[in-house]
Amino acid sequence: MALFESYERRIDKINGVLAQYGIGSVEECREICKAKGFDPYEIVKGIQPICFENACWAYTVGAAIALKSGVKTAAEAARILHRRLRGRGSEGGSGSRQSGGHAPQR
Repeated sequence: MALFESYERRIDKINGVLAQYGIGSVEECREICKAKGFDPYEIVKGIQPICFENACWAYTVGAAIALKSGVKTAAEAARILHRRLRGRGSEGGSGSRQSGGHAPQR
């Protein structure tokens, strides 16, 4: 079952990034967060009940990546995700890779 809009087109790329952090699926991202005591999916739905599913899952994936990266603050998480997305290229990034900071920390 498709979890969000354009799932079939996007999921291979998403899973490729998740694999770099030792995460097997988008659904596992939610479980990782729940195990830490919060559910980004439900937080997003609670704040904006009419949001697109993409938003709920994007925050969930981002939070799980941040947790797997060992960050301690929201600012650190934002920096890691920003660098990661900026280096990705075709999904709206500049396409240029910056040196350092791209390898996941485990």
